[in-house]
Formats: sequence, C-alpha cells, structure tokens
Amino acid sequence: MPAQLERIEKLLENQDLSASNRSFAESLKNSHKKWKSLTFAQWSAFERMEARYDPAVINARKEWTNAWNNEKAKNLRIAAEYYLQNPPYFGDIAAKIVSDETYVPSAKLYRKMVENKYVQKVLTTRASEPAFEVGSLVKVRKTSRNHRLRDRIAMVVDNNGVVKTSAKGGKTYTILPFGEANTIQIEERWLKRHRG
Repeated sequence: MPAQLERIEKLLENQDLSASNRSFAESLKNSHKKWKSLTFAQWSAFERMEARYDPAVINARKEWTNAWNNEKAKNLRIAAEYYLQNPPYFGDIAAKIVSDETYVPSAKLYRKMVENKYVQKVLTTRASEPAFEVGSLVKVRKTSRNHRLRDRIAMVVDNNGVVKTSAKGGKTYTILPFGEANTIQIEERWLKRHRG
C-alpha cells in the first residue's frame, strides 16, 4: 500500500479528528484511490493537518494553553489595538482578540503578533510612566502635526490611551485645550510641560 494512503488511513483512525478534517481526509483517500496519488497542494494540505494531530504538537499546544496568563493576554490585547490602528496587518484576528477576552492564540501567532520589534516598542511605551500627570498643564509643540493646536496650552484629562505608533513618545493623551469645548487625543511626543 502506498505510503500516502497509509498515512491518510492512519489519521482517519484518530478518534479526535474533527468532522471537517475527517471529511477532508476521506476526500483525499478517495482521490488517491481514483488517481493513485495526490497533487502537491493536496499532500501539503494533508501534512499540515496531520501535524496538528501529532502527539508532540498536541502536548505543546496544551502546555502553551496552560501557561497562558494575564500578562500574555494584556500584551496580546495591546498588540491587537496597535494593529487595528495600523492596518492591514492582522486585521481580522486583531478585531477578534479585542472583542473576545477569552481568546488564546497559538504560540506561533502570539510570537508573530507580540514579539516583533514594533510591538515591543509599543509595550515599552505603554508600560512607561506618563510624562504628564492628569490635571497638569501642557503646551502643544510647534512641531505638532495638528497645526491648529500648535503652541496652545491645554490640560491633561487622561494619560493612558491606546498606543497607536511604535515611535518614541507614542503614549496617547486626552487633552482639553484652553478655549475649546471638546477634548482631543494627542501623542506625548507633541506635548511639553507648560511653564507659565
């Protein structure tokens, strides 16, 4: 019996095989019987599915799930918020993470989303102490992207908003500029202490 067919039949013996994976394996088995082999794409898809049911992979997945904690969940959420502000990367999965607090990604997905240099900078920024306290007075820098607010004095209303950029000073503040009725959000890098 050809090795491909043996491996498909062995996988079909697995009682933990999901209904969709079982159906896919059965269709591959029928294709193999009809054509005596599988295409490269079919066999690659089978090998990926087969690997998910490898005892070592299942064990590693259980260990990862058991090691899941509040810190990882917090870092994942911060990463997801960052990706939602900076499309198109991880858009759908980031939306899922933000809407489902119980979601635990694979170790591979977590590493891709959280352990890259950009998100590491975001996490560092998020964990850093704000440069300006709530209630303090700040002045919008002349280099601010918001031309209308340049050189304006404002009061800090909140200093712990979503970090939208990996740039230094990316902590988001909510400020109320003097003479304005509405608050605006601005990054720390565009503010300086008001000395007046």
